[in-house]
Amino acid sequence: MAVEQYSSGRINLWLIFSCAIFSMGSIGWGYDIGILSTIYVQPGFKKTLHNPTSSQTGAITSVFYAGQFFGFAFLAGLVNNKLGRRYAGCVGVLGMCLGAALQTGAQNLAMMIVGRIIAGVGCGIVSTAVPLYLSEISPAKHRGFYGAFNQAGIVFGISMAFWVGYGYSFWKTPKGVNLEWRLSSAMQFIPAVLFLIGAPFLPESPRWLIEHDRADAAARSLTRLRGTNDVAHVQAELDEIHANILWHKENSITSAKVFWTDKTLRSRLWRAWSVSFLQQLSGASGIRYYLPTNFIAAGTSTSLSLLASGIDGTVQVACTIAAMFFIDRIGRRHALGIGAIIMAFCLMINGALQTAYPNQANASANYCNIFFIYFFTVGYSMGFGPCAWIYASEIFPANCRSKGLGIAASGASLGSIIVGQVWPVMVSHIGARTFFVFMSFNIFSAVLVYATFPETKGKTLEELDSHFGKLNVHSETEATPKQMLAESGEVAQEHVERDEKV
Repeated sequence: MAVEQYSSGRINLWLIFSCAIFSMGSIGWGYDIGILSTIYVQPGFKKTLHNPTSSQTGAITSVFYAGQFFGFAFLAGLVNNKLGRRYAGCVGVLGMCLGAALQTGAQNLAMMIVGRIIAGVGCGIVSTAVPLYLSEISPAKHRGFYGAFNQAGIVFGISMAFWVGYGYSFWKTPKGVNLEWRLSSAMQFIPAVLFLIGAPFLPESPRWLIEHDRADAAARSLTRLRGTNDVAHVQAELDEIHANILWHKENSITSAKVFWTDKTLRSRLWRAWSVSFLQQLSGASGIRYYLPTNFIAAGTSTSLSLLASGIDGTVQVACTIAAMFFIDRIGRRHALGIGAIIMAFCLMINGALQTAYPNQANASANYCNIFFIYFFTVGYSMGFGPCAWIYASEIFPANCRSKGLGIAASGASLGSIIVGQVWPVMVSHIGARTFFVFMSFNIFSAVLVYATFPETKGKTLEELDSHFGKLNVHSETEATPKQMLAESGEVAQEHVERDEKV
């Protein structure tokens, strides 16, 4: 039927454009991840911060995620609910810009750390707004594809950072040595400015608009996102959204306690939180933040390690784009499970070869290590990279989606704090056996996903309510969403007659 055609996934330029502009927020986050690893090996940075120790570089890395944890847990849900997804994203990007300015002009370790904390708080807001927006504007049939724009933006930012770091590494003059790391950091303002210019002109999330009693604006937004000028073509989708929000409205969640007291919310939260936490415990954070250092340990020079990092970033972009086209086909569970198995295998090979041939004693082993660092990227890009954000952003009901995702995403911050702080320390103390520790987390992840995670592909956000069970805050005699719509007159007889004619 025509109604189904529009609600199930008709592609149009406004939808693509909206996803592309909003993913600029993710590019800024990804750039921060990638550029820091290249800055760590630049002589000017070491000189300015008086040759920071491994513990100090670990602190620089992890305090960003402490700020992000605060942004996720305490600000993201509030700002997204009050301002909407677009302006919440703008607030987060402005916070990241302030933090980036302090980092770029840092004269000492304290200034660098303060900048990292502020940028982390801003990132906690924008990195919640982006997956929420992408999830809520996407048609159910292709939500995995559009949701993966978030991860595509992150890895594009990482790749961009690695190539910028590699390019600046050739600036060998005294002035270049002092400026290269600062200019590398300043480049993150480019995607931030593009986001701030474009976001206010995008259609707001129809679900947020309906939740705030702006039904007419929601209809205009959804018709634009579905590539039609006729509200009748998207009325069925609007009705379903309105029914679900109406069903939840009298039970709006104001306290985070309900995520622990309500059985069905608790079942969603622990899955969303654990998939976010395990995304970082996969070892991806350690490999990304210390990638040039990891390549040097695998047997490359400093210059070659930066080149190899740029190539790895490009491979990650290509793999993520490829993953966008099959996430909706194979489903979230298989993408997560297969990706975790690939990552575990790659970490096992790196740990075994570097243990057997320490200090780059075997050239063939070194090449093999580098190859499996690249192959690790394939596993991450098809699994936990995009799917952790997609899964966590789609399983919560409308009345607590932003709060739920904010709490769940704090797991990613906590995991990143742990990995960012302990990775360089573990490498300095136990060497290549560090890879075995993170290999075990990936094995656990694969078992957990296949044993306990329901599949979500192809279902509307409203359908996932029943998929995860009815919230206990509703009484057993309460009407279903469809019954409430019928009683309130929202599902009019003309919609049925129109469908029959079509």
